[in-house]
Amino acid sequence: MITEFVKVAVVADLPANGMIAVQIEKEEIMIARVGDEYFALDGWCSHAAGLLEEGYLHAEEFEVECPVHEGFFNLRTGEAVVPPPEDPVKVYGVRIEGDDILIGPKD
Repeated sequence: MITEFVKVAVVADLPANGMIAVQIEKEEIMIARVGDEYFALDGWCSHAAGLLEEGYLHAEEFEVECPVHEGFFNLRTGEAVVPPPEDPVKVYGVRIEGDDILIGPKD
């Protein structure tokens, strides 16, 4: 369980409308960037063993599509918005400090 903010990357690691995967402790986390906004979600789809970072980012809708069964998750809330997933994925807090990307607990 992540209890404090931890540096996981730098801004240059993540292009606009791109995604990367990072690991904190034993948690796989997907970070997405849409324009100048950053989002962090559990890296694994809640429906099947799909890594969200390997899916497709729908930047216009602020959603990520799982590569396995094509379910969609909202980047802001983690809510499953297109089936087959029904359960949300965990959302983390993101801070940008200078050029550093930090991930921590959601407020």
